[in-house]
Amino acid sequence: MKMSRKKIAILVAGLLIVAGIVVQAVWRPFAHRKATDTGEIVLDIHHPDAVIDSEALSRLPRDMLRVPLLHDVLTQDFVDYYESANTRLSAEGALRRLAFEHQLDWREELVRRVFDEPAHVLLWRSPDGRLGYWIMSMRRNGLARLLQGLGNVAASDAQLSQLAKLSGDVPVYALKLAAGRTLLFAAKDDRLVVLSAPGVLLDEKGGLLSERADAVSDMLSSGRDDAARAYHLDAPGDAPKGHRLVVSANYLSFGYQAFFSGIDALRFDFSSDGNPTANWRTTALIEPGKLPQQWNSADLWRVLPANPAACTSLPADWKEASALLGKVADGSDSAAAIGDHLTGPAAVCWYAKSTLVAPVFVARVKTQDAASIAALKGALGKTFGDVIGAYEAKAAKADGNDSDYRRLPVTTREKGADVTVWQRAVSARSGTALSSKASFASQLSAERYFPVTLALAHGYVIFSPDARLVDDTLAVLDKRYPALADTLAPQRLPRTILTLKPSAAAALIEREAGAALPADQEAVFRNASRTHLVPKLRALARYPSVSLTLPQNLPDSTGWVPVEWWFDRAKGDESSDSAATQAPADQPGTEGD
Repeated sequence: MKMSRKKIAILVAGLLIVAGIVVQAVWRPFAHRKATDTGEIVLDIHHPDAVIDSEALSRLPRDMLRVPLLHDVLTQDFVDYYESANTRLSAEGALRRLAFEHQLDWREELVRRVFDEPAHVLLWRSPDGRLGYWIMSMRRNGLARLLQGLGNVAASDAQLSQLAKLSGDVPVYALKLAAGRTLLFAAKDDRLVVLSAPGVLLDEKGGLLSERADAVSDMLSSGRDDAARAYHLDAPGDAPKGHRLVVSANYLSFGYQAFFSGIDALRFDFSSDGNPTANWRTTALIEPGKLPQQWNSADLWRVLPANPAACTSLPADWKEASALLGKVADGSDSAAAIGDHLTGPAAVCWYAKSTLVAPVFVARVKTQDAASIAALKGALGKTFGDVIGAYEAKAAKADGNDSDYRRLPVTTREKGADVTVWQRAVSARSGTALSSKASFASQLSAERYFPVTLALAHGYVIFSPDARLVDDTLAVLDKRYPALADTLAPQRLPRTILTLKPSAAAALIEREAGAALPADQEAVFRNASRTHLVPKLRALARYPSVSLTLPQNLPDSTGWVPVEWWFDRAKGDESSDSAATQAPADQPGTEGD
């Protein structure tokens, strides 16, 4: 049956609506943002924050649930979420209206065809931190040819309009879904490119941004872009097999790339090839030249206390980190010089006895000679006094000067020749200690406070907002407390980059959720947490401890290296952390034998 131009336009509009829903549903489905169409959007068109290549976007959420841990934690709700998302519901309403008004019966076929098509998606972070901006490129298998003659319809349609033309007189159309929500799209031959917002391609005056326009033109002509070069990937073919997800380390670290020097991105690949037991594989994009001491973390695991909820090694760039600390300390030379005394990776760990906002950080000191230690001690003490602390309305006035920025004093303790500890109490609602139990309770401004603590001990710098974690780490150094290394396989210590104990992590998250949702203030959300969150945390808690490791030998140049997942099978009690015989699992969720 021959379709009229108007029906063709409506069909294409529906396709674009559904395509937009797919991306929003696949990535961060539980996040929301207020979308706006005004102004150029800031992004690097040559280096997206994430890349998705999928044989069929409709299968991506379900294939993610092949990871047993994700299957138990996310359950079927994750797959079905897009059915009840606001964007999905409003789009379905629009599709029903179009179908009713124009006697069209293509809704289910439309959804199936769009969701089952191969897609290449580039994503960038939006101001709220989520991956809210995207460009999706698809081969429409001849369907895009239906766009011929669309210009006549766009000239008289309130919802559909032509905004610009790319090179070769390729028109760019805007489809307005709702107030503040507009998709752009362009088609050439059998290729279709969809953009999440006008600002991805247009400036404030509606003109084409030349660099981005060239990139979109290349996508339409060849299906290629710069993402493959940026992430050292093989360019995706027209029909990718399975799924490939790439996320930059800069995005995952919230921009603190200085603490992740040498690791550029994480990659997750899924290719079933008809194998029902196939699963995901994890790799990391490594720059060996930037890795401190080849990312050997063995010394850190020997210092950190046992039984963490989670620990990760950070291949820190101490020069960049020092510059960042110097800015925080208003250009202090002492702060900027601290990084000169540190070496190797750092580590950060969370423990169930503390809170999510109070992990412990550990880093190694470069040299142990007396002069260097004295210089570092002076820099640490000054920087700690300058940076740590907040205004305390009830704190004692310094020398009777009313204009002083009042903070509680820094206490300094020398625990032997090699151990110095600095501490300052900071009032905070989410603090880890009760103010009523402190000897200086009358000077605190809240019911709780952080005993923020810094230590220089036996060649290590230790810091935490919770003094208990620093004390435990000092006890490990003094051989009075078991170390994390005692629970990990010795042969894998140097290359272990992350370790997680699900039972401890679940207990920590459950307690934190309860504290954030007081029964007398957040009864509705607290009940929702008990109904939906707690059962999933209990499911998570049943999993054994897991560690991630890199290969023993890293490449000489930048490239992708496999990340191995190791699941402990403790002997005896499930809560035991004693190391057991482990076997590698090159994908998450598969226990070693």
